[in-house]
Amino acid sequence: MNRNLRRGFTLVELLVVIAVIGVLISLLLPAVQRVRESANRLKCANNLKQLGLALHNYHGDFNCFPPGMVCSVIDVADASSTGFTFLLPYVEQDNLQRAYHMESAWSLQENFSAVEPKSEFSIARAIGTAAGSI
Repeated sequence: MNRNLRRGFTLVELLVVIAVIGVLISLLLPAVQRVRESANRLKCANNLKQLGLALHNYHGDFNCFPPGMVCSVIDVADASSTGFTFLLPYVEQDNLQRAYHMESAWSLQENFSAVEPKSEFSIARAIGTAAGSI
């Protein structure tokens, strides 16, 4: 029997391979993070552009910008809507604007389905999707 016949890797060889793989991953991770950050920055810039286009289109239709808040009293807690509600058709959310009751306060039950952020179609999500989280 020949004792010099090797059948596998030694512990030192395995540790060296694992260390080399660890170094390669540590070199690759910052590059991946930079690419992800760059993609997020481009997404944000595009979302801001979409909001700007929606504002310009609204202005083109009505010769004014949407109101900041619509309320019948001084207390803004009972406001019926904000300017983002008026921009919904310009960010491809016509159905959501039709579901929203403009004459009622945003916090009432009849507007709950449109305002609730967790619902599938909500104003917060529509503005966030079309205009991004700013």
